[in-house]
Amino acid sequence: MNAKRLIVTMVFTVILIVFFCWIIGVGIQDLGRKNRIWREQAQKVTDAIEYINGARVDVMYYGEDLKAPESFRARHIYNFEQESLLGPEDNPSHDGHVIIVNDPHNDVPLTKEDWSRLFKLMQHDGYVIMYLGSAQLPNMREAGFFFDVYPQGTASVVLWNSGVNKELGFADNASVIPEVVRETLTPEQLPVYAMLMKTKEKGYV
Repeated sequence: MNAKRLIVTMVFTVILIVFFCWIIGVGIQDLGRKNRIWREQAQKVTDAIEYINGARVDVMYYGEDLKAPESFRARHIYNFEQESLLGPEDNPSHDGHVIIVNDPHNDVPLTKEDWSRLFKLMQHDGYVIMYLGSAQLPNMREAGFFFDVYPQGTASVVLWNSGVNKELGFADNASVIPEVVRETLTPEQLPVYAMLMKTKEKGYV
């Protein structure tokens, strides 16, 4: 009788071990699958940054700190004077220029003269102008960047090809950011990452 109990116990133990090994194996496979999906989606952001970094354009931003990945190459400027636009002496030569006005809280001060200067840079020097915010959209329209009646809630605009092409609200839809990355971002980061993704998708540079 004791021998039978021992055999039953051993069989039951083996079954439990096999079951738990199967559960662990399934869990490891699921974790591996999730990690692979995360890497694949995160790579899309990396690809967008590499596309922009490799485009031989001098990317500048004005306004609040641009909360982009560290690998994204952009320099902070504090005015639109020629010295700032040229950058430091070791600034390499570029085929084009991008100015991002980052205004996530709608409080970055820009005068009509500033927008007039930016308009000339866009129209005559081919600068790509991106604005992330909403407070300055009326001033941009007054300066001649666009004449469209934009929907309420529009919070970004990009103009390229010397202003021939434009897209209102280009960074407003966060769904262009891979979900696994989007879930980790703050509200201030969402339009910045959307800008990166859309720049590669639409070829603004």
